[in-house]
Amino acid sequence: MTGRSLTHRSLTRRLARLGAPVFGVVGFLVSWQVLVRAFGTPKYLLPQPSDILRHIGSDPGFYLRNARTTLWEATLGFLLAFVTALTVATLMAHSRFIDRALQPMAVLIQVTPIIAYAPAIVVWRGFGLEPILIVTALVCFVPFLLNGVSGLRSVDPNLLELAHSVHATRREIFLRLRLPSALPFLFSAARIAVGLALIGAVLGEFFAGVTGGLGYAVKVAQAHVLPLQLWGSIFVLGFLGASATLAIGAVERVALRWHSSQRH
Repeated sequence: MTGRSLTHRSLTRRLARLGAPVFGVVGFLVSWQVLVRAFGTPKYLLPQPSDILRHIGSDPGFYLRNARTTLWEATLGFLLAFVTALTVATLMAHSRFIDRALQPMAVLIQVTPIIAYAPAIVVWRGFGLEPILIVTALVCFVPFLLNGVSGLRSVDPNLLELAHSVHATRREIFLRLRLPSALPFLFSAARIAVGLALIGAVLGEFFAGVTGGLGYAVKVAQAHVLPLQLWGSIFVLGFLGASATLAIGAVERVALRWHSSQRH
């Protein structure tokens, strides 16, 4: 097979991989548009996608300002959860006692609906950015923690034995063996946590008394029956989540180009 044929096939596969999600999204929106028109659904109940997109285009500054606020809150909460979870996961991976002591708390955080935490955190920490960050970090914490522990413990025992035989320090073992082994697990957690971070930021805005962000825009739209603003905010949130997921995937392909998961 010639090099040109291989290049052509590779390009075709890449276009198909990129085109499939676009086809799925466009197909969903077209179906939505057709069904709303066919059933004559009133705009105040469910607007057409074309009306929602026109509404976003009529005032892009409004959505840009609020999207920037929510994205900043979600990013800070995401990073806070990552750093905290990796620190705790390192302790748990090195100590079975600490692991057994903290596992129940991780399960408790995971199974309790975050909407139950949010008002209590606002009462505790007051209004503003801080409770939003705490809510967002709590939502993202458990995926990072559980995947971090599994990843840090996934090192090949033969490599660990070899490292101990040459008197490698704990720091060297962590940086050269445990952390690289944990990276695929942490990126898997990041793909989950990126959506959770937006959920946490929006939920935090509902309760934290702020006057900006897409969560605030949704709250105002619901209170004043503004369906286009409500769905416009939902569309922008979906776009932010999809963009962040693609960005994490791109970073993962670069950071894990040595890993078998990136070779197909």
